[in-house]
Amino acid sequence: MILNIVAIGLSVMALLSSTYFAFQQVSSMKRANYLPAYLALLNEFRSPTFHQHHRYVIQRLGAEHDPDHGISGLPTEAQEAIYDVAFFLHNFVILKRLDIIDDRYLTTLNDRVVRTWQAIGPFVQRERELVPLPHLLQILEDYASAAAAHPPDSGRSLLRP
Repeated sequence: MILNIVAIGLSVMALLSSTYFAFQQVSSMKRANYLPAYLALLNEFRSPTFHQHHRYVIQRLGAEHDPDHGISGLPTEAQEAIYDVAFFLHNFVILKRLDIIDDRYLTTLNDRVVRTWQAIGPFVQRERELVPLPHLLQILEDYASAAAAHPPDSGRSLLRP
């Protein structure tokens, strides 16, 4: 009798562990399918053009241009810089929302997200009014707001020792 109970208990444990590992395998396969997109984003992040655009958005955009014209009222170079940087960060946030990348990876970009949104926010708000795109970069805005609430050295960061 006791031997039967032990055998049933071991069988249940084997079934549960097999189910757990099957779900883990499915999750790993799902993430592996998105690896090329993630690597493409990382390649873009390493480009000098991206960093020049980011520096322009953070340091010069607000000083050189009036947000009342929105994004579409800016010179082509300024539009390119905004869209390059904003949609790069926007895509990372989308990958996080789809559970393709771990929160800790995106946390390393929090400061960039917050500073970028602070610089482009007024331009995006005005663009939403000028062009019927009420949700333009809304995902980035939402994440920037949440990221601003967490210090860069929070426990969720990969940079934490």
